[in-house]
Amino acid sequence: MAKTVVILVDNKKRDLPGAALVAHHLETRFHLKCVLQPLESWRSCLAAFKPNYILFNHLTASHLAYFSIRLRDMGILVGVLPNEGINYNQDDLEFNAGRYHSYAHIDQFFCWNEFHKKALMTIMNLNEENIFIVGVPRFDYYFEPWINIFFNPQRVVSHKPHLLVCTNFVFAQYKDLPKIDADRHFSPWKDRLPSYSNYWEFIEVNARSRARFFDFLNTLITRTDYSLDLKPHPSEDHEPYKKWFKGLSPAHKERISLRLRETIFELLPACHLEISCERCTTALESWILGKPTIELVFDRHPLFFDEATSRCNRLCDDPEKLPDLVGEILAHPRQEDLRENRQLHLATWCTSPAGDSSLKVARCIAEALEKQPDPGFNLNLEDRRRALKLKVKNFLGLAYGSNPWKVLWSLMPWVKPYFLESKYITPSDVIRWQDKIRQAESGIPRI
Repeated sequence: MAKTVVILVDNKKRDLPGAALVAHHLETRFHLKCVLQPLESWRSCLAAFKPNYILFNHLTASHLAYFSIRLRDMGILVGVLPNEGINYNQDDLEFNAGRYHSYAHIDQFFCWNEFHKKALMTIMNLNEENIFIVGVPRFDYYFEPWINIFFNPQRVVSHKPHLLVCTNFVFAQYKDLPKIDADRHFSPWKDRLPSYSNYWEFIEVNARSRARFFDFLNTLITRTDYSLDLKPHPSEDHEPYKKWFKGLSPAHKERISLRLRETIFELLPACHLEISCERCTTALESWILGKPTIELVFDRHPLFFDEATSRCNRLCDDPEKLPDLVGEILAHPRQEDLRENRQLHLATWCTSPAGDSSLKVARCIAEALEKQPDPGFNLNLEDRRRALKLKVKNFLGLAYGSNPWKVLWSLMPWVKPYFLESKYITPSDVIRWQDKIRQAESGIPRI
């Protein structure tokens, strides 16, 4: 019987694509059974699937770290594949390398870069043979054949330049929320990481930058006639962007689209120029595809602005200069003077993406399972109750964390959508990605 791997998915927009690709390789190349489940079902998966291996996105929470010890005692292998592995800030690096959860048990840790590996060896005392530098699995979608899931290069593309503008003002929303919401969000870090002690400063800077961003955007659309996709970060409050879009004239709405549901993989390949806001991973993804980039600069706060990254983009700190800069770059899009810096940055932080990161992860997992004896499952009544709940939710096609009362409450017009509910994966989400991946690998053209 094939051994079972459970991959826990935190956020369906950010993490499911990469996890689905790892699962595809595990099943098709290494003939393992792979199950994708929401991170919230971490305890339920134990009795529901009796896995040989569980892959987490982090173990920097006490409940998960202690659970990893229980898995070790049963003989179940534990892996970690971070959803965000670029830690420019030293405090972030040490936290994500287990500074406060060094007791967690980890059989395999998959890093994006050498910095994270060295920190894990120093802080968690992980053995070098348990740490694998694999790059960024979700970046595989910018290479053949997976890029064809979203973008068919043979399709007819409009000759009018198409811009992609991305935002990442995730903290700005707390400016207008009760302070308790901000306290809750920053609670894992504010009392541990010195750079996060004055977290309210982050909120104010982010809110101020978001307000300034609309100056850039309004100048761009009034002084140019390019088509434009506006893509806010999935974790942002989207209401300011909806309000802005609603106020546009009919003529502007004909060439401007607000993209709230699409993934970045769907939008980036089709653009002629990517514009992002200070430090943003989307700029790095643009370099992989050879897209020209502009980085909008605001307060240059060290949490949001990175000098090394900025040397890889064209910078703009004045809304009045943006339209001319866009025209100049579209006329000369290659940005050859930035190529070397970009290649070095991608090599340093993302292990020079080449489209094989997810396969590297799958191969490491398969090799570990070849040597693994069968686990000894020590399950209790609570484990079985949770397993039943998970199986029922899966059978009904519901997210594990779904709650009928929350669903009914969210239908009220004055209630803001609950973010945690919106990020849970469902069985249909998983099936949809599995179908896309199979079609891309078999060469079926995207319609």
